[in-house]
This record gives sequence, C-alpha cells and structure tokens, in this order.
Amino acid sequence: MTVNITCSTCDGRNLCDSCRTAARAFTAAGHRVEHSTRYAALRAAAAGAYGFDACVVPVSSDERSIFDAAVSLLGDRRLAIVADDTARSTLGGPPGVTILPRRSFDSGTFALDWFSKEPSTDSGLRTEEPETVAMPRIAIESLDDKIQATRRLKRVADFSRDVIATAGLAATPRLDLLAVLDDEIAWAKTSETVFGVCLVHLPGLSVARPGEPIGSGELRLTEAAKVIRSSVRSSDVISGRGDDFVVVLADADTSGAGLAAVRIASGIAGSKLRPTSKGKARARGFAAWGVGCAAFPKDGTTRESLLARATSTLKAL
Repeated sequence: MTVNITCSTCDGRNLCDSCRTAARAFTAAGHRVEHSTRYAALRAAAAGAYGFDACVVPVSSDERSIFDAAVSLLGDRRLAIVADDTARSTLGGPPGVTILPRRSFDSGTFALDWFSKEPSTDSGLRTEEPETVAMPRIAIESLDDKIQATRRLKRVADFSRDVIATAGLAATPRLDLLAVLDDEIAWAKTSETVFGVCLVHLPGLSVARPGEPIGSGELRLTEAAKVIRSSVRSSDVISGRGDDFVVVLADADTSGAGLAAVRIASGIAGSKLRPTSKGKARARGFAAWGVGCAAFPKDGTTRESLLARATSTLKAL
C-alpha cells in the first residue's frame, strides 16, 4: 500500500525529522511512502486527482478547518490525522478516521492497524457539541457546507503555500503564474466559486539599463510586486513570470476584476518604475505597459483561455 505523508513544515523533498522517522516506520512495515506538502495533497483531492491509498495529515489545535476539509475531501481514503489532542470529544469525525498522537508519530512508534480498516464512506462530521471549545466544530452536513469548507481550506492552503515557499528567506519568492492559475481553477471548480484575473504586462522591466548595478532589474520586479500588492486585497494572490504579473482575485466577477485593474494601473503609473522617455516615442501595442483582466468561468475555464482574454483586454498605461 502507498501512504502519502503530508507536512506543513517541510516541502516533501527536504524532509523534517518527523516525516523521515515516520517514513522509516511505514517502510519497515512493507509499505511504500510518498511525501508531499499538505497543500499539494488537499489541492489534488479537491481536483479529484488524488491517487494514494492512504494519507497522513498533521493538524495543530488551531487548524480545525484543515481537519474538517481533510475529512471531507479524503473521506474515501484511509486517513490518519496527527494531532496533539487525540480525544474524539475534541476532534470528532467519522469512525473511519484514525487519530495518531503527535508524540508517537514524531518518534515512529505509532500503530499501523488503521491500515486494515476500510476507508470511511461517511464524510459527515458528528453533530453533537464537542466537550471542548478549543477547536470549534464545522459540520459538513450538506453540499453547501462542503463547498464552504473547501473555500475556507483554500484560504488556509494559500497561506501554507507561502510559508513553504519562503522557507526561511527574507521575502517570499514569486509564485509561478501558470501554477497559480492551475491551482485556482482546481479550487474554483471544486467549491463552485468565481474568481477574477488581472494580467499586469510590464515588458522590459527587468532588463538592465545603462550604468545600472547588477541586480537592479530584480529589484524593480520586487518593487512592482509591492506596488501591485498595495493596490489589491491582502487575500489576493500575486504571481509572475518574466516581466508579467498575474493577480488572482478570489470571488471577483468581471466588474470586480475591472476595478482592480484600474487600481493596479493607477498604482504603477504613479510609481517610479517606468523609465523616462525623453526624446523617445512611447511604446505601443504589446510592447507597451498595460493591465488587462478576465473572469472565471465567464471568460474561460483554462489558464490558456483566461490569459488570452486578459491579454486581449490590455489597456496601455
């Protein structure tokens, strides 16, 4: 059997001590182990592309939404939750979900009999009130509740992704715009939500200019990201590739994306990012700096169609 060990600390490649120890225990028992981030596993489950027989999900005491959504999304797999408090009066959940003590998981001394259990077919959480209020109950009792839980999980997952990407760095690296669009489309299809996209096209921004010190282009990209960030909501996701940026606007329709595009364009136009054009004709067409927008699913349901629509609506600054 293949078990997917997920983690909110390591990236699935440079393993933390807990993941490494747990993997040895599963391997010694004759099982195959695959590592990933929690984000990657839950995103795959949301998209209907999760292919492992069993999944281990670590959850801290303040991550009730992770627990509820993991039960909802992975209820048809052998699921084990690693938690500090293993009392079912605290966590709840269907009988098919196994609760592993964090201490035994970290030391590799946890029981493996949960592998013999059949996956739970009941993804609904229990309905009675918990004995403790440390982790408020989120009941998954209807399709609407499940969709709402997926939306909340997505917000938590976005934060987790940034934490993993930063990995001790002074600033979060640029997220790849194509990967971000793929992720957003998967979440939107699962939770039946809409979202807007703003394409910020800044050709030549990172190109070295005469007399500039090395690295000035990268600094301009960083400054552009700050200007864009100040023009949108804190929950919106900014990604990029080359001299282009894509802003994903959660729950925004065409109108909302258009308003965001205006704010971004105003912010960039008022910044010091643009070089002076004394004696030169201002660039036109695709060579000009501009901002365009699109909305899912109105303007497309793939990253290619959304980018094509946003490109076709580019308005020069």
